[in-house]
Parts: sequence; structure tokens; C-alpha cells
Amino acid sequence: MAMPSYINQESFTESGVEFGQRPWVLPGTFTRPKESGQFPCVILVHGSGPQDRNETIGPNQPFRDLAWGLASKQIAVLRYEKRTRIYPDEFKNLSSFTIKEETTDDVISAIEFVRGLDRVDNQKIFVLGHSLGGFILPRILKTYPQTEDLAGVILLAANARSLDEVMASQVAYLETLEDTTADIREVLESMKTQIGLIKSLRQNPRADVSPFDVPSSYWIDLQDYHPPETLCETKIPALILQGESDYQVRWDSDFRLWQEHSRSCPQLTCLSYPGLHHLFMTSSTPMATPRVYAQADHVHPRVLTDIVNWIGTGSTHPANMH
Repeated sequence: MAMPSYINQESFTESGVEFGQRPWVLPGTFTRPKESGQFPCVILVHGSGPQDRNETIGPNQPFRDLAWGLASKQIAVLRYEKRTRIYPDEFKNLSSFTIKEETTDDVISAIEFVRGLDRVDNQKIFVLGHSLGGFILPRILKTYPQTEDLAGVILLAANARSLDEVMASQVAYLETLEDTTADIREVLESMKTQIGLIKSLRQNPRADVSPFDVPSSYWIDLQDYHPPETLCETKIPALILQGESDYQVRWDSDFRLWQEHSRSCPQLTCLSYPGLHHLFMTSSTPMATPRVYAQADHVHPRVLTDIVNWIGTGSTHPANMH
């Protein structure tokens, strides 16, 4: 499949890097414009699961698209392998863990790493989180002093609801699809049981359960976390983007909650895209289905353009550029 027009591979260069503290040192890729000087920098934070640096899903690599597209527009990018992908056995051997160990610690390490790079403008460091990565960014902003000088954050398909609510709505939607087989329905029933265990921890946090083979500590840690409220409590500008055909994080529920909070939080800019699914690629159906991830595509050009404009001007409208 041809590269999208927003990528100019002659305009940037890439190098392998490592960052973080032992025993969790992570490999990554730093992409920067070939020109001399210091550049704004975006750190990419993955969604759920043991993701690679490109956030590869089927034939698609949305993080590579973003990195190459941004670097083609004079913006440096750091993307990296997720801890759970590089150290799966070590992670499983932890007696308990939270999203801090899964995601947060490495985001902080990544911020500190890019601050030490000569080609990065330290006044223009941004963090972009997709899905789970976007969901947890507000809490990272509120909790860690290393984030106080960030120029902004970008949330792509970030759920505003709790993880168990989001999973429950995903299951309910998948049950309505005609091509959901008997085997898949069996898996969905099992998922409902696991979601029920997560909900039970609200009443009995000491229960000896591990929903989805994840320790109870993980789910309990997130019980009282409300991303929109938390983001509003920070003063850091945020761009919140949503595909309207996304069935995993919903435009009619999650994005609406972000929009509602943006009315009283002027630092929030919310945009949604008709016809784009969870990876910000074109959906072949009004509401995407799991099959769409098997179709090779690239991040939509309008998404890239809006991110570039917002990084450059604080607005998604190029007419406001000075």
C-alpha cells in the first residue's frame, strides 16, 4: 500500500535509542527532521496489551504513520516498545502491579529522556496517548512533577469511562453482530464473567480474584479515577480526538463526556472524525467491527494535519497560524 502524501521519507532520519532504569530499560526509535536545529517533540504512548513501538495491529502501524508524518512536518517523535512486550515473563512474576508499572513509569522516563536530547526544544514537549495511553495521561499529569512543563497532551480515542464500563459496552456491541460465531460468543460470555469480577472489587476490594489474569491491585487502583475531571484539574492544554466509527471507545459516550467537560475547561480542544475507527483509519461500515483491523490502511491525513496545526499554534485551524 502506498505511503500517504503527508509522509516525506527524505525529510527525516531515525535512530535506535534506549531509555529507562534497569531492569526495565526499553528500546525505541527517535525520529527527527534532517534539518539542523531544535524541534518540538511528541512522545507516543500505546494502548492496552503488549504493544510494539509502531502499535502494530494486523497490517496497520498507526504509530509509525504518526512518527513519520510528524517528522515530515518538522516535529521529532519518540516511540518505544511497551514494557509488557519486552519483559512479559518478568512482568507476570510480579506479585501485584498497577498501571504505574505497566505504563506510567515509562512515560515519565521517556519525558526525562527526550529532555536530554540536543535536537529537542524542551519548551515544546508533547505526549500523545492512544486508547489506554490517553485514558491514563490525565492522572500522570496530575501526579508527577516531571509533567509540569509539558507544552500539551494529545488524547486519541481515550476512554472517559472506567475500563470495565468500556469493556462491557464492547461485549454488548459484538454480541449484536451477525458474523459473531458461536466460538466468539463463548469468549464474550467468559469476558462478561471477568468484567463482573472487576465490578465485584468495588464492593469487596479484598477478594482474591484476578480478572483477565490481572491482579486485583490493577483494577482497584483505577476505581476512583475519572479522566475528564482529572484533566480539567490540570492547566496543561489538551487535544482530544475521536473517530466516530470507533466501537471500542465510543463517540456517543466517551467523547461526549470529554466534550461536556471542555465547556468549563478552556484548555481542552475536542474534535471528532466521521467514518474513522479506533486507529483513526477509514471504516468500511458505519460502526467499525473487528474485521476492519485486518484491512491495510494509514492514519487519515486530516488527523495528522490537525495535530500538526495544534502543536504549532494551539489551534486546529491553519488560518490562525502566525
